Amino acid sequence: MKNKKLIVVAGPTAVGKTAKAIALAKEHQTCVISADSRQVYSELNIGVARPSEAELSEVKHHLIAHVSIQDDYNAGAYAREARTLINRLFKNNDKLVVCGGTGLYLRALLNGFDPLPEKNDALRLTLQTELENDGLAALQKRLLNADPERYYKTDLNNPQRLIRAIEVALAEPVAHSDIPEFEHAFELQIVNMEMPRSELYGRINQRVDAMAEAGLEAEAQSLYPLRHLNALQTVGYSEWWPYFEGQTDRASVIEKIKQHTRNYAKRQLTWFKNQL
Repeated sequence: MKNKKLIVVAGPTAVGKTAKAIALAKEHQTCVISADSRQVYSELNIGVARPSEAELSEVKHHLIAHVSIQDDYNAGAYAREARTLINRLFKNNDKLVVCGGTGLYLRALLNGFDPLPEKNDALRLTLQTELENDGLAALQKRLLNADPERYYKTDLNNPQRLIRAIEVALAEPVAHSDIPEFEHAFELQIVNMEMPRSELYGRINQRVDAMAEAGLEAEAQSLYPLRHLNALQTVGYSEWWPYFEGQTDRASVIEKIKQHTRNYAKRQLTWFKNQL
């Protein structure tokens, strides 16, 4: 008989997952395990909507701000950490709450994950050339044709992640995995949060404005010297690089962040509708 329960709070950015997860954790007197691929980084705060200090103090949170943007971290590493953590926490807790909008992390956690293939330098050079000559749209179409499922969970505005996704889609699968098995049988409850798209987009726009007021520009400026890192090729940060180089204005940066975040939320909605 299953006497354990894993409650997964999923959904697009800005839908209210953090508040829901905290409420559930309080109700069940347990903790929250993050499943957010950007909130894992200690250097990223405002731009990734990390839970506030007040929210973090309400219940115990795990796997937030615990690795560096200079570390090589991916869904496989997350699944190893998260499963190991869940196995440990289930020894003293009957219920646990997982909260996040990164579909690949959630799938790796729940279903396991084969290690990603090694980088293919020759293919990467070809894709880089295609990007320079034909733009992002060409690579997006290539990924859609190669692996539609991976297409919907990839940050399509991030050239590095797009190229890596194509590499993975075209590579031979890797047959083994070092992700530990779950040690406790548990009931899985999925809380898939949704709201009308117009309302969600309004919340996204308000959140970006709040981030700007909270000091997102200064946070991005401090990270500018490290802009080459993959962790910073992401919405909320990469839009600032042309501004710091005098190529655009601040208002345009804010609008780009809103637009790219809405695009990301749309892909999340599609992924969760098809996968959870």
